[in-house]
Amino acid sequence: MKEIEDKPSELASQASNKISFEIKTFASLVIPIYFSQLAAHATGVISALMTGSYNTLDQAAVATGNMLFWPVFFGLGGSLFIVTAFVAQFYGAKRNTEIGPLLKQAFWLCIPLIILVTIYLSYVSQILDFFGTPEEVQKITKGYLTGLMIGTPALFLFQPLKSFSEGITRPLPVTVINIGMVTLSAILNYGFIFGNFGLPELGGAGCGISFAISSWSALLALVIYIYFSKHYQSAKLFTKYEKPNLEKITEIFKLGFPIGACIFVEFGLFSGSGLLLSNLGEQTIAAHAIAMQVTTVTFMLPLSVGLAAAVRTGNLLGAGDFVAARYSSFFAIVVAVTLASFNFLALIFFGDYFAAFFNADRSIIALSSSLLFIAAFMQLSDGVSFTGQGALRGYKDTLAPMYIMILAFWFFGLPIGYSLGLTDTFIPALGAYGMWIGMCCGVILASILVFFRLDKTTKKAISDKNFKVF
Repeated sequence: MKEIEDKPSELASQASNKISFEIKTFASLVIPIYFSQLAAHATGVISALMTGSYNTLDQAAVATGNMLFWPVFFGLGGSLFIVTAFVAQFYGAKRNTEIGPLLKQAFWLCIPLIILVTIYLSYVSQILDFFGTPEEVQKITKGYLTGLMIGTPALFLFQPLKSFSEGITRPLPVTVINIGMVTLSAILNYGFIFGNFGLPELGGAGCGISFAISSWSALLALVIYIYFSKHYQSAKLFTKYEKPNLEKITEIFKLGFPIGACIFVEFGLFSGSGLLLSNLGEQTIAAHAIAMQVTTVTFMLPLSVGLAAAVRTGNLLGAGDFVAARYSSFFAIVVAVTLASFNFLALIFFGDYFAAFFNADRSIIALSSSLLFIAAFMQLSDGVSFTGQGALRGYKDTLAPMYIMILAFWFFGLPIGYSLGLTDTFIPALGAYGMWIGMCCGVILASILVFFRLDKTTKKAISDKNFKVF
């Protein structure tokens, strides 16, 4: 009888220990990844803050450049994000010697991706003309994008090394380097925007030069650290030359492209919305850009949990523990939604204060804060969507999430946003406010579909004896 009474207590203790272990494991991954992502994005925030202090025209121009560059970069560069799942699975299966050859093929993949971005940026004048961007904004935007183009190769080459460090559960070095990068970028921005430290006064265009210098510096720092650190030696990254292996490069791109496409679909929706709104004037551009900067910061939480989920599930799948991988996947969603609830409250109650950091113009603050109120309702859904996608990445299930994002954002959210924001089809055009309502609808639908996809994939991995990990 006593044994029967003790059993529930024992089960509760086991469950408690399991939860405690998952919390500690995720904390060790999420915290450094979060600060790494935050530091990487802080370069954009600092540019927005400093150009806002300089003048609204330069702030709008830099924002326009970001809307043109980052969706395309992440759309193509996101193809390299799958490297984290490969590394995590090899590391979980104790097959470290296979990591180095994989990374070298990822570097080969970087070359055509860099070329594609460079070609795209060469047509920036035609793109700005197409969207009817004011001439005075175009001039500064082109100068800013020139700097981003110079820094592009460093960004691409940095990603496989970042995936390497995170995949072997060592995200902290990347965090430290990213913090160093943003510090250097802030100092250079202060010099190039305002003409301090004897540097030329370039306004918004100076942010591009700062970005290029800090990006190459970050890449060099990470290469040096990995080369000398003992924790990376078993991967044999620097031991011998590897010629391009078309089969392996194709495998990386085939699995990675849908990840990039997912990011492009959401980033493209937000940035494309800004470009569609650009003919409404520099104040609307600035307000939209401010709301994007703030929500990108809040977005770092679910993104970081998603990246951690990809590592955690990849490690567990590599070790062959499919039941634990499913548990960890949904535990990650609980963590993300819990953290996202704080973002929700912050945007509801302090949205106008956040907007005021970027610009002192009361009309811009008012519009930005109204957009942030809508963005608050995206937070919980983003927690489900991007954490779920991260977990699915660990399973190398990348194609279905891409279809989900295209459906939710481009065939659902964008038409709603365009109709409400720029036409009188249903109600008088609401401008940026209507566009953000549509984006919110897209985020909510995506989260629902991703959740059901994760449930299906994790169950299949447990029940299907032929489920392939590698």
